[in-house]
Amino acid sequence: MPEETSFRLMDEKHVSVEVEFMLWSPKFDLIALANVQGEVVLHRLSWQKVWSIPPPSEEVKVKALAWRPDGKVVAAGYSDGRINLYHIENADTLHSTSLEGEINCMEWVCQFSPDGAVWKPDPYKEDNFKDYLPKLQPLNRSYGTLSKVLPIEESVEDSKQLNEQRELNLLIVGSGSNTLSLFAYGVCPVSRLSVPAVNDVQIRRLHSAIISQDLHNLSLVVELQNIQQLTSFHLMSFDTKLIASRHKEMRMMALKFGQVLTMTEYLQSTVQQMSEAWEDILMEMDSKLLKFAEDKKAASTGTVSNDFLELLLFGTPSPELQTFLLNDLTGKGLQKLGHSIETSYSNIQKLVVKHLQVVSQAILYHLSELRGMSLWYEKFGVLGLTTQTIQNTIMAVGSFVLKSSELQQVIDDSIKNFKAFFRWLYVVIQRMSNEKPPADLIKMTQHDVNFVAEFLRDNFNHFTLDDEDSISELMVDRDKKPRFKLEKVGQYLKKEDLHYPPNISSNPWVQFQRGCFLLKDNEVLYPVQNTKSLLQLQETLDSSINTALHQPSTVIGQSMRCLSCVKLFERFTNNEKRMVYCAYTQAVLPCEMCILIRSCTASKERCAEAVAIRVGALSQREHNVSSLSEEEERCRRHKIIDIAFYDEKTMSMLLVQDNGEERPVLVQLPLATIAEDIYTVINQEAGVDEAKIKTLDVGDKLEPSCFRRLENMRAHSFAVSGTRKTATVLFSSRRRVRIFLMDAEEEDEDEGGEEEEEGDDPGDQSGELNSSEAHEREMQIDETEMDENKENTSFDNSAEREADISADREADISATFNEIV
Repeated sequence: MPEETSFRLMDEKHVSVEVEFMLWSPKFDLIALANVQGEVVLHRLSWQKVWSIPPPSEEVKVKALAWRPDGKVVAAGYSDGRINLYHIENADTLHSTSLEGEINCMEWVCQFSPDGAVWKPDPYKEDNFKDYLPKLQPLNRSYGTLSKVLPIEESVEDSKQLNEQRELNLLIVGSGSNTLSLFAYGVCPVSRLSVPAVNDVQIRRLHSAIISQDLHNLSLVVELQNIQQLTSFHLMSFDTKLIASRHKEMRMMALKFGQVLTMTEYLQSTVQQMSEAWEDILMEMDSKLLKFAEDKKAASTGTVSNDFLELLLFGTPSPELQTFLLNDLTGKGLQKLGHSIETSYSNIQKLVVKHLQVVSQAILYHLSELRGMSLWYEKFGVLGLTTQTIQNTIMAVGSFVLKSSELQQVIDDSIKNFKAFFRWLYVVIQRMSNEKPPADLIKMTQHDVNFVAEFLRDNFNHFTLDDEDSISELMVDRDKKPRFKLEKVGQYLKKEDLHYPPNISSNPWVQFQRGCFLLKDNEVLYPVQNTKSLLQLQETLDSSINTALHQPSTVIGQSMRCLSCVKLFERFTNNEKRMVYCAYTQAVLPCEMCILIRSCTASKERCAEAVAIRVGALSQREHNVSSLSEEEERCRRHKIIDIAFYDEKTMSMLLVQDNGEERPVLVQLPLATIAEDIYTVINQEAGVDEAKIKTLDVGDKLEPSCFRRLENMRAHSFAVSGTRKTATVLFSSRRRVRIFLMDAEEEDEDEGGEEEEEGDDPGDQSGELNSSEAHEREMQIDETEMDENKENTSFDNSAEREADISADREADISATFNEIV
């Protein structure tokens, strides 16, 4: 007889790779999967694959997933300590950061106003930098990869998808170094807490962490192991009043830092494209002149520079140079080479003028606003914004701006010399070929001769081959090559001091500045780093921004005070009662009992209360006792396979019947069914003592619509989402899932009893199968699938299943921490 339940089987699907864990999106019908190959896979409710992302490197596994509260970004934490934020539309990596040690846990929590008031930025105004700063242009597709990441203009300034963020939301990350990090909007580090030891016992692992949605309390579950190798789990509760009292200031600071990070990544991509364009110039010159240099070395008849200088001064080419110009280079080849090099020069010049200078000035603007914020100590200074640190960063960026202007002048001079050299060389080749050169190219002024001489002096003197370096070695080892170098420009794109710094001693402003002692170290004047390259100043810029960016996280982390520490805790915030709930098990899963703990964030004492929960017989309310089958009569106990919070009022449980059949049961337990007098106050020093807390059997308190037995399967774990009203149960093979709509009964009433048409797409329409269709689908499993997945439908013994589920657990005492916030 079918059960009277509101859970409706949506579909049953196979997965190509074993799944480690799953997490539903809080806003969309999307579920993120992490598999054993380290991939992150996104599926729709219809199980259509949206995208799949491979691991960042080999042997790296996904250790945690978290959804941004608006459901547009999913965060993945990896075993190498990396955290990547992926956009759900195109799987672009919006942001990437790394922490020390592997990622143990992640949670993304959005600020909530208990009174339900609409959030406003008052007394501050929204950032209006777009009214003052020029719009950043997408980088050319010819170089780099930024154009792939930012295919449309509107996404350049908002590459981290922060413009639509209103309320403060925090990504909480626990890493293997026993450090808890908080990132505002998943991007800006706002807190770094080094979790202290508990009673002089060092922490072995951070299992779970969350901050209450009113931002007053941070709770985390830690695993301890003493010198006797005994493992225990403790809840640590920290006071986060600084975050709660300055949440609007923290939001402004985080969004501003987000803009700075976006600009620095754009700047890095611009410099990378400049380097690639410069490599193109060197390759073009090498392709034409390397053979000539090889012949000169073999003949031991001088250098490339000497031959060209003799041709310029006396008009007579050496035999080798004449052969090279007429047979190898030729007039058409020279024109093609000149056009290619001129294009690369032009690209570099555009990158400097239209991108590099614009973005560096935008960084200056945002840092100047952060400096203004830091001057208001009561609001922003307490968060760790220090005026001196930001001022040092502004000076570093200012030096970079001056260096980019200097590079632009050097490029202008180099282009003049380059054009003069190629015009002169073209005329020479035409005369050697007994052809009449164009009239406008015949005349050369003294300035033109000087430009050609400077070009030969600055560049061709470096085009030599040392005796110890053979041509074959140079062709193999590109880093070793002392080949053609346009040093005047190329020296700025190296991480070393300039070989030919510009002579600024005769500059009137420099003379005046050096002569005035009062202008030394002035906060208004940016320092001129005459001998430093552009890349060296970029490194200084990045280091200064990184220091300014992480300083608030250290200050806020130090402000957190440990309020209490009790054994074992998990979490879910009830906004109506301002309660934080926790569920855990002391025994290895599956087990018969879990403990539910709650604490009130509004209470100063933060005392915790606990109750032990077990699930007995579920069948009393389904049918008359006289009609119970022999099997149902025997099933008086259930074991817990997995626990998760469905929403702030309901806890979901995945059970298995404690009998020979071992049939899974999906249960929704309303927290309101647990009476207030059932809870027992916990002694913080003694911790949770199961012998002193009350045990509640919730089996007879569950309505028939609150549970469903799952036929023809063995369950491993599940993922639930209260916002999307869905549950996904993973088979023990971890390569097959069942999808349920949890409130199908309510939806049927809204639809007036109408059934879905057979051809509807379940992903787009959020459709579901009715009870009879679900039953038929379950029965129509072909024999091939049964053979391939026989572990899903066989129930040999509980020992094998316990070994499968608890393979990753190292101790006899374990806890499960699953939640949807």
